[in-house]
Amino acid sequence: MNRDIVIVGGGIGGCALATRLATAGLEVTVLEREPVYRDMVRGEALMPWGYLEAVELGVADAILAADGMSVITRMVPYDEALSVETAQRLSSDLSSIVPGSPGVIGVGHPELREALAAAAAEAGAVVIRGVQRTLIEVGADPRVTYEVDGENHSLRCQLLVGADGKTSTTRAALGVTLFATHARVKISGMLVDDGGVWDRSVTTNAIDGRNQFIVIPREDNRLRLYVGRRTSDPTPIKGRTAVPEFLESYRTPIFPDHETLAESTPIGPCATFPMNDAWTSETVVPGAALIGDAAGWSNPVTAQGLSVTLRDARVLAEALLDNDEWNPQTLAGYAEERQGRMARLRFASALSDLLAGFGSPDRAARRARMRGALRENPELGAALGVVHSGPWSAPSDAFSADILTTFALA
Repeated sequence: MNRDIVIVGGGIGGCALATRLATAGLEVTVLEREPVYRDMVRGEALMPWGYLEAVELGVADAILAADGMSVITRMVPYDEALSVETAQRLSSDLSSIVPGSPGVIGVGHPELREALAAAAAEAGAVVIRGVQRTLIEVGADPRVTYEVDGENHSLRCQLLVGADGKTSTTRAALGVTLFATHARVKISGMLVDDGGVWDRSVTTNAIDGRNQFIVIPREDNRLRLYVGRRTSDPTPIKGRTAVPEFLESYRTPIFPDHETLAESTPIGPCATFPMNDAWTSETVVPGAALIGDAAGWSNPVTAQGLSVTLRDARVLAEALLDNDEWNPQTLAGYAEERQGRMARLRFASALSDLLAGFGSPDRAARRARMRGALRENPELGAALGVVHSGPWSAPSDAFSADILTTFALA
């Protein structure tokens, strides 16, 4: 069978891209390994700039209709140096950052993939689940062979798109090299039922001692909780005690109702992964392109994953629809835009991490000095805004390496 596009990976990026291309009349097949989407402990906050990408792709309505979706309108900077009341007074409004976006969208990763797979199928794409033993051949005549329910199948296409995540077998088969920064922090995540005690309009990226916390609420009494610890921490969250230790870490007075929060009921796996950046040597090769985590990712500390993936899908879709021939030359715009975008997001993550001071033995004093530098020169922090408003919303001089040096030496 011949198709215009074959997408390996039926997650957020693969299905969003399929929806856009199928809507435009292209013949698209999506190959997904999982028969039923499962909790992978990742990707549950869509930044305001990412929501606009969803609008452009035509999948915003599907995202807003996903089961348990919440609209988060406030960021509260809970911290060991602040009382709960002070932190709440310092909250920022997420609903007014980007015109046309209601705020940060909180949505379960499995639920979001399900919603987007349905959108792709409704648009006319063929979505095949339970795919095994996928083999690809690229070049002038791309071909994919795979197995479903014990039967072998083969597809020819004009272009193959790898959208199969961080451990992408497509990337490996293409011989594309993945580069990654060294992780200073490992973060553990778990889905819990908190009985509704957490304010559903609030998210936070908080620090208390050895722990860094991220909280992403949903409307169905579910919370995605994260706890980060330095890779050098002598007692990482792992093994038999992982779940009780994970929850106990939330019994800290930096949070409102922390005693109740720490008694939340686990309803998903507890998984740990490194907090780092990664990028590929190439995102487009003859006969194939990579999107989403398969093409590299931004440090999860700033929750850019969903937005990055939707931007990938949108920019690549435009390049495909604007050109009759698909090759590294005609798709170079996608590769170049992604390279520049990800470099800016790496900078923003590094700046955010530096200013947070997590793990610094003299954190309070260092943060006071860095805040003083920001008061004197607010433009030094311009890159921080791209986390919510998008990587191209700040001028190029906001990403000068001298800025990181200034704060590192504070």
